[in-house]
Amino acid sequence: MDHEEKPLNEQIRYAISKSPYTLHEFAQLMSMKLKLLESYIDGNEVPEKKTITKMNKFLNTKMKIKKIDSA
Repeated sequence: MDHEEKPLNEQIRYAISKSPYTLHEFAQLMSMKLKLLESYIDGNEVPEKKTITKMNKFLNTKMKIKKIDSA
């Protein structure tokens, strides 16, 4: 499966795991609470577009929100 086809929370988890940052360091870098970052990783919360853009900048990635068709 292509990296961009994964759900956003898995993309975030993968990108952070491949980065030189710990979760705590990345949360500090993003100026957000660790609990909020963990909720993005768990899939409980969906980050805003500007937050994803900031994550992409720090992680040197191209994460996108996967469009979900409501059936």
